[in-house]
Amino acid sequence: MRSQVGALISSHYGGAPEERERSFIRFYDHPFQRDRCIRLVALDGDRVVGLEALIYWPYLLGDQRLTSFQGVSALVASAYRGRRIFGRLLDALAQTREFAGIDLLIGFPVKQSFPGLARDGYAHPLDLTWYARLINPVSVLAPLHSIRADMGFAQTAEPIEAYRPANAYVLAHDADFLEWRCHCRDGAAYRYFHYGSARGRVRFDLKSNRRGRITELIIGDVTSTSPDAALLEAALRDLIKAARAQRFVTVLTIALNRYFRDRTLLQGLRKCLFVRVPPKIRFIVKNLGAPGDVEDPSRWRLFRGDIDTW
Repeated sequence: MRSQVGALISSHYGGAPEERERSFIRFYDHPFQRDRCIRLVALDGDRVVGLEALIYWPYLLGDQRLTSFQGVSALVASAYRGRRIFGRLLDALAQTREFAGIDLLIGFPVKQSFPGLARDGYAHPLDLTWYARLINPVSVLAPLHSIRADMGFAQTAEPIEAYRPANAYVLAHDADFLEWRCHCRDGAAYRYFHYGSARGRVRFDLKSNRRGRITELIIGDVTSTSPDAALLEAALRDLIKAARAQRFVTVLTIALNRYFRDRTLLQGLRKCLFVRVPPKIRFIVKNLGAPGDVEDPSRWRLFRGDIDTW
């Protein structure tokens, strides 16, 4: 059956079915996820025609840990679309034993799956917004072979005693969760930039992305010991300086929830000449027993790194 799942994923996203199958196993059968994730397939006889999967995605509300999951795979074979297979998978998901213990479901759906998820009771409180800062315009002239794989940034994240805003939903940075993330994705070269001063410490989680001749350096998460505005602005300016020193970096980008109640980082981005750019990333949530108002956009601290594809 796994080979058919690999073929289904390949039909949607390309790549060799065998490699898609290996990636599926590496992603879901890792010790961190194996006994937590939920995987369902739709069958027509012995043929796999649909896939729905949830992975454990730990969020905190203050000091309270939530049993939260992210929907990551919602696929239906092209010949079977229009038969409500996706809706039936969602119905079957709600009947599983594991589903009964979930507090919260989140997702960042593509356009095609959003209507079905909305009918299933998901709310759409906000979109993530992209901001960009031009770094080295002439980098588009650099030959591809000149791009350094290590990007000149740290390959290991230094631990930071993170400040967590009160009454906010924040992704937990547990060691076992981060270890799984770093090793389950193909070719995911994560890098880190660390800043420290008398005011505190800041860590930026980074990843590069090549778009034609443009090299984008994406900030996936920002961890700091303090909400101090001067600390965050100084850290951002130091990151910009470090990115400019890597002459192949064209643009520095970040996606975040601009409606979050603590606007210190957003204000720092604007002071450092980041500008808002399209497109947006849709965020959805379904409350199954979590405390607080999960549909309040001001309570979610979200970045590009909150998405499973980071």
